[in-house]
Amino acid sequence: MIEKRFSRWENLKKRFYSTIEKQIVEIKEKPYKVALGCALGIGINFIPTLGIGFIFAFVLAVLFRVNQASAAVTSLLTGPLVPLMYALNFVIGGLILSPVTGKDSLLEFIISQYSMILKLGHFQDKVFNFLELFGFTFLLGAAVNAALFGIASYFFVTFLLNKISMEVHKNKRT
Repeated sequence: MIEKRFSRWENLKKRFYSTIEKQIVEIKEKPYKVALGCALGIGINFIPTLGIGFIFAFVLAVLFRVNQASAAVTSLLTGPLVPLMYALNFVIGGLILSPVTGKDSLLEFIISQYSMILKLGHFQDKVFNFLELFGFTFLLGAAVNAALFGIASYFFVTFLLNKISMEVHKNKRT
């Protein structure tokens, strides 16, 4: 019984890899263009795009002349992770800004930011405090995260595509 499950798993794995190999071989783009498209797709999701990040990723891919499909598909596939990405934006932005504001820890920075919003006072002051917390802190974190995750995904996808390409060429020789 275990052997049947194991053989099913092996057959499924072989079919999966053969399908991926066919799709990779059929891509006419160079691996770095596909990887840059993926990097754009992931990076754009760190920036608030109101649900149309895949369109921005596609347009940016057209402008930068990289693979449009990989940009749009990567943006769509990482879309469910957007809440985690936004939370990471706040954390990274806060880590960068907390030493600048003189706060000793990230928790102290966050508490001071929220206390500024909740203070009694003029509505205009509350709006500006809110925009400072959710504006600059968030956007700074978004810029850093988009750059870091974009670069990391570029190298990861390039590595994978080159590895698959070498495997395909190796299999063709034998």
